[in-house]
Amino acid sequence: MMAQTDIADTIDITNKETQYDECVKRLLSNKLVLAWIMKECVPEFAQFSISQIANKCIEGEPQVSKIAVDQDQLDKDELQYFEELPDGRIEGKNTEDSSKKEGKVYYDIKFSAVVPDSKEPVHLILNVEAQKNEKTPYPLIKRALYYVSRMISSQKNTVFLNSHYEKIRKVYSIWIQMNVADEYKNTITRYRTVEENLVGNAVEEEKDYDLMTVLFLKLGSAEEAGDVPILKLLDVLLSSNTEPQKKKEILERNFNIPMTKSMKEEVNTMCNLGEGIREEALAIGEARGVIIGKIDLICKKLQKGKSVDIIASEVEEDEEYISRICAIAEKYAPDYDTETIYDELMKEKVLN
Repeated sequence: MMAQTDIADTIDITNKETQYDECVKRLLSNKLVLAWIMKECVPEFAQFSISQIANKCIEGEPQVSKIAVDQDQLDKDELQYFEELPDGRIEGKNTEDSSKKEGKVYYDIKFSAVVPDSKEPVHLILNVEAQKNEKTPYPLIKRALYYVSRMISSQKNTVFLNSHYEKIRKVYSIWIQMNVADEYKNTITRYRTVEENLVGNAVEEEKDYDLMTVLFLKLGSAEEAGDVPILKLLDVLLSSNTEPQKKKEILERNFNIPMTKSMKEEVNTMCNLGEGIREEALAIGEARGVIIGKIDLICKKLQKGKSVDIIASEVEEDEEYISRICAIAEKYAPDYDTETIYDELMKEKVLN
């Protein structure tokens, strides 16, 4: 049937996109890359060198797609201690029952950091999120604010107990967006809590209310990043257009990020996947055009009053298959909007 290749290619490209996303997360979780992000985006680390931040400030290993966002979700390394019950709940082998929700959501990259040489220990919890597409069915800022709110509330009984709210750690959620509208490319936007005196001048210490910050880094091309190092770095690192060898040279020469074996492999993998996605997206577009062209031909024959069996013989397709297409196409007579017909045929799985 006419859309088998289209469907197969879509499944294949979806799989490659998933692999691409995971590769991006692994690249961003490299401690030197994180150190650049922290130095350029988090004021607490601005005075330190990249080496200091990478070696002394980042605590432990960054967790990639392992820490659950919601309270009633399990972190991935906790799943082994639970078993699923027939009613959909999960039962802990060594703990109480817990609820299980559909659509698990994990932070892309989550880690803790400490500011060295400060008069008092200052711990921060940072979350770095990679977003390949700008369009979402909701305002992304609302999701980001939800994330930082969860990062605050989840500190109870982990970072502090009872009513010791003075121990709450500041949190950052940094969102790196690719494929954005031209007018937003190579921009950095920050959202944070500020004090506003409406009447009088009652003040609190900034460190007690400035606890949540969200940053959006919208990427473009390295050539248009100006004198902003972090945009240049991320534009090069996550570019799907820069050749792997050139990308490695720029990362080593301009940002002192050594190309270890694993780093080289990740860069090569991301570039290869990116190229494959572009090629397959083009192929899908071409296949879609061929299908819409055939739908248009069928619609023109319907307009001339031809029967299903005649149309089937003329377009060399199975009569039952053409009958199903014609049934949907007739819903859009007499204009026959082929784009809409195509979308409905795909939705109804007529073109499988």
